[in-house]
Amino acid sequence: MYKNKLVEYLFDYKEWGIFLKRMVSLVVLLVISFVLWIFPFSIIVAPFYSVTINKVEPINIYKDTMGKTTVSSVRDGLKNLLDYGLVTNFTGVKLWIDNKYYEQVGEIEMYRIAINTLENNLARNRGTSGANKHIVQARSDIYADYSLPIFTSYTTRVKQTISSLDKYLVELDADKNKEMINKDAVFIVNSDNLAEVLDKLKQQLQTNIMTKSNFFTDDDKFYRIKGNLIAMERFLEGIDYDFKNKMVDKTSYDENFVPILELTKSTIRQNHIVVLEALGHLSKLEKNANLIAQKLGELRDKLRNG
Repeated sequence: MYKNKLVEYLFDYKEWGIFLKRMVSLVVLLVISFVLWIFPFSIIVAPFYSVTINKVEPINIYKDTMGKTTVSSVRDGLKNLLDYGLVTNFTGVKLWIDNKYYEQVGEIEMYRIAINTLENNLARNRGTSGANKHIVQARSDIYADYSLPIFTSYTTRVKQTISSLDKYLVELDADKNKEMINKDAVFIVNSDNLAEVLDKLKQQLQTNIMTKSNFFTDDDKFYRIKGNLIAMERFLEGIDYDFKNKMVDKTSYDENFVPILELTKSTIRQNHIVVLEALGHLSKLEKNANLIAQKLGELRDKLRNG
């Protein structure tokens, strides 16, 4: 008897008709909601994500553990991105006001380079298995596709990146007094490794400098390069603390490194409501960025050969 009722229910055309009507209504509601989000709701939300950065906040200094300041500068920079709100997550918002979007993309690009150099240069223990597992995981997460049109996807990956960096920092503190062969986490302070880091920063900056733009994309290029410089300044501030003595030994600190940091800071202060190449906005930024890249190359060579 129960079986017959179940069969009757499954083949009840009225019930299926009700189900299909509700499904169609739900799909229509979702489509209408998405269209309304694109226009006009996202236009209302967009201004809250349009403010760009003119000054990088001072980094935290950690005197107890070598390398902690440099790694924390990257970790805290990613945390700042989350605190501001990732425009990369908001389909629609970046269609209307995209200055903040491209600035954040530029920051993400340079933080990726920073974490890549941690994995392959600064935090790699040559005496054991090599790359720290938490840095490897952080690199994997930060290199996820930030352009996927899902509201929280990249926020989740950045949070995972920060969590992995935190785990590495815990190990770095715990292992600082151990023999190199017994360490799970290391931070290598030498001139050759720093030279490799600076070379990768230079390459990333030059990649965006060489990108062709036109009247409609000049502002995108402007803020992408500016985002590169914002993240790079934070990273360089950490390097300044941990590698200063090495650069002093190579007579490259006051002569080479300090001018790079000062020029980066002054370039970041360039901010325009509307970027107009007719007024030289992009050209001036490109000129400074080219000069920074050139100086990074000079410092790299001096560290390698000095």
